[in-house]
Amino acid sequence: MSVKTTTKIGVVSPSTAEIIDVETFHSSPTTSKTTITAVINLSDEEDDDDVRILNFIPKKTTFGKRRTIKTEKGESSKSNNDVPFICEICTETKTTKDAFFIIGCSHAYCSDCVTMYVVSKLDDNVINVRCPVSGCSGLLEAEYCRSILPAEVFDRWGKALCEAMFDVSEKFYCPFADCSALLIKDGTEEVTASECPNCRRCFCAKCRVPWHDGIECSDFEKLHADEREKEDVMLMKLAKDMKWRRCPNCRYYVAKSTGCLFMKCRCGVAFCYNCGALNTTNIHYCSICKH
Repeated sequence: MSVKTTTKIGVVSPSTAEIIDVETFHSSPTTSKTTITAVINLSDEEDDDDVRILNFIPKKTTFGKRRTIKTEKGESSKSNNDVPFICEICTETKTTKDAFFIIGCSHAYCSDCVTMYVVSKLDDNVINVRCPVSGCSGLLEAEYCRSILPAEVFDRWGKALCEAMFDVSEKFYCPFADCSALLIKDGTEEVTASECPNCRRCFCAKCRVPWHDGIECSDFEKLHADEREKEDVMLMKLAKDMKWRRCPNCRYYVAKSTGCLFMKCRCGVAFCYNCGALNTTNIHYCSICKH
């Protein structure tokens, strides 16, 4: 098919057609009116496949600066998510879709490293997590990091933030290891026997230990850390009922059958059986209780 365009302007014949350079043409008022008639011949009478534009002036067209459309050959450009970068923590090459940008600074690390960094801070009881770069003002916030954190890590961080809102002197935890619920002291009155609202077990709010039935708080506080289990408390109560005395050196219980109050333990240390005071004089008289 051949496409042929002819244009007639006034009395100008096709043989004297004028060719206009579009690149150098600027619209300007003409001194004479012209009538443009465009005829497009779509017939198959000729075999010429060229397209020719002759003396064609568009109506009411303002030519401005030419726009240059730049085309590049080759592969299409990669999306922003596929741009590689090196995480400065693990030193591995990642893509920007794996990057996590820190609030308040320009530093970014891979999501896995940020997660492990937050967990390590929580293990150190640090809840205000800052940028790993020393001196940087960047800050990591729990809600901002929620999308990359495991649910248990996010809940742990949120719980720690809530606990930080209370003064240290007002909060303590249930002494039972399988509970450890956060408890708040909301009054000025001293409370001893109390019940955990979470596990419903009784504990001493003053000593903050499981309830030591039959033993005063003052006596319980004298016990070593490894002597405060339930069985230890029961033994101590039994010793009190049986009037046994504890050696101040080896901590073994001693029962006096006969004789005076001067007691010498099998470890070689002497003490008063009445008050438990250490006796270094080997005299059968206690200067503390006067017995």
